[in-house]
Amino acid sequence: MQSSLPYEEKELLTRIAEGDATIYPYLHDTYYNSLVYFSLSIIPDQQQAEDIAVDSLVKLWQLPTHFETTGKLKSYLFTLVRNASLNYLKHLRVRERSESTLSGTDVLVDSRMEALIVESDLMRLVHQEIARLPASYREVVELLYIEDLSSAEAAEKLGISMENLRQRKGRAIKELKNELLRKGFSELLLSVLFF
Repeated sequence: MQSSLPYEEKELLTRIAEGDATIYPYLHDTYYNSLVYFSLSIIPDQQQAEDIAVDSLVKLWQLPTHFETTGKLKSYLFTLVRNASLNYLKHLRVRERSESTLSGTDVLVDSRMEALIVESDLMRLVHQEIARLPASYREVVELLYIEDLSSAEAAEKLGISMENLRQRKGRAIKELKNELLRKGFSELLLSVLFF
């Protein structure tokens, strides 16, 4: 399921340690969506989750750090996002509810962090594959699964018949499923996600 990296691991980690800002677009493309998704598993605010993800990536240049592996880099970024998300919850000061929830959330986040990181990466890969679909298929998948429109609403928005929508949906799912299976997704996981 790993895609080939445009940077060798050692080169990437050296550039980060040196505070080389030219590597930022690569790190943003690689980690941003997963970090936002992870933050949203803790806080209910899309804009704040996006800000937290960007801030976490920017911290690599404010305090350049040496990482031994990309796994440790990833763990560092997700820890930054977790901490910033929890701090945001504390900042909201919803006393009664958040104090009892926060103590539980802290334990929940610690125990589920790895699963959420994996889930975030999987969703990033799914979204990448959706983006690679032909436009007519991609539109159907985005309207039905991302925007959560009904079939009738999606057909109306696209100006096509229900039968045409069903055909596009079937072909899109087949193409998406085949590509994700090639990337190592299991049939069971795909059935949970879409099918």
